[in-house]
Amino acid sequence: MTAENIIALALVYLIIVVSLGVSLTCKKKGVKVDYRKIVHIGVGNFVFVWWVFSASWIMLVFFVIPFAVVLAFAMMKNNLIAKSEVGELSHAGHTEGLFLYVVSIGILVFFLFTDHWTAATIGVVAMTYGDGFGGIIGKRFGKHRLLGGKSLEGSLGVFAVTAIVSAVVLLFYGWLITNGYFPRGDVTGIIPWWGLALTAGATCTVLEAVTPGRVDNLVNSVGTAVVMILMGL
Repeated sequence: MTAENIIALALVYLIIVVSLGVSLTCKKKGVKVDYRKIVHIGVGNFVFVWWVFSASWIMLVFFVIPFAVVLAFAMMKNNLIAKSEVGELSHAGHTEGLFLYVVSIGILVFFLFTDHWTAATIGVVAMTYGDGFGGIIGKRFGKHRLLGGKSLEGSLGVFAVTAIVSAVVLLFYGWLITNGYFPRGDVTGIIPWWGLALTAGATCTVLEAVTPGRVDNLVNSVGTAVVMILMGL
């Protein structure tokens, strides 16, 4: 394993630790915020790091699988992890949610690493930033209800944040590719980058609105990634 992969792993774990640390600090200080969403969104910042990895197995073995095992124990009862702050976060919302969050990442890594990495990244953006901020916005400002109890305001938040962060990722990846840092990447679709970003936002909005909360992490990420593949990424 190369030095670049080791650095990338260190950065990914740092992102996870910082996200958990911010969440726990806010909780201890009594900040009125959804502590689970801090982790949900914060961990998503690894999309700005994971392009460094040279092989999918490195991410699966050293990132996805260990993270999934920890969250699997967090879903259960009467074990150290379930009784810890991680277990409390897992049970704060849909119990399966955080576990499927990691499963979704694993699916994207396993199937899309070689040929559709940008599509996979947009899928993660939809699941982390889009769904995460949509939940926060919907809880704070949601007044007009849609299907399944979701709010119009939350759905607009999903669309806007997914589209904006997708645009940032596409521009960032484009810069990396142009400068030779990311030779296997591709940001060229059948429509311009801004159209891809808007399409990602619209896709995640529809999927999030019609999908039950227990499985929305899986559906939002994989569904959005598939649509991006169909759009040429």
